[in-house]
Amino acid sequence: MNIGIDIDNTITNTREIILDYVRIFDQENCLKTKVDLSQYSLEESLMWDAKLIKRFLSTYLEDIYASVRPKPHAIEVITDLHQCHSIILITSRNQRDLSITESTLEWLSRYQLSYDKLVMNNTENMHHFSKLAACLENDIDVMIEDHHDLSLELSEKIPVLMFDYPYNAHLNVNNITRVNNWLEVKEIIQGLSV
Repeated sequence: MNIGIDIDNTITNTREIILDYVRIFDQENCLKTKVDLSQYSLEESLMWDAKLIKRFLSTYLEDIYASVRPKPHAIEVITDLHQCHSIILITSRNQRDLSITESTLEWLSRYQLSYDKLVMNNTENMHHFSKLAACLENDIDVMIEDHHDLSLELSEKIPVLMFDYPYNAHLNVNNITRVNNWLEVKEIIQGLSV
């Protein structure tokens, strides 16, 4: 089976690290940001304008990607799945920014993540792209994702295992199965491959 896996908020706890850096940015800039966890985009979640988001990301994004940690059991489960399945990482991290590509590859190497292919965003949008084409090009049988819009689009063609977050709580679709952790992912995929 070909398994597609997103990186941020799926393999990693990126959102939590972003919020840690938001607190630092707040202190440095005398801000009092109130975070709305029910929103996915930083603009809506932090109530910051595009200029402030750009300043925050240009200051901290590389550090965020370098310091993010894997979710519990993610590395072990993916390594185990890789023994019988192809693992294709499909991320919205944008390869047009060489430092993002380098920090992503360094992170994957540091945590010795087992995978066959890395597909990164190559669009003008630095943080988001449709993953459906990448899934179809790579014959993905199941995609592991967290983003509600991407999960919805993908679910029209392939099953999606969607990590449960407040920002995707509103989504209830037949071809999407919610998961809370990597042990659940492993159990579901083992059931699919029987």
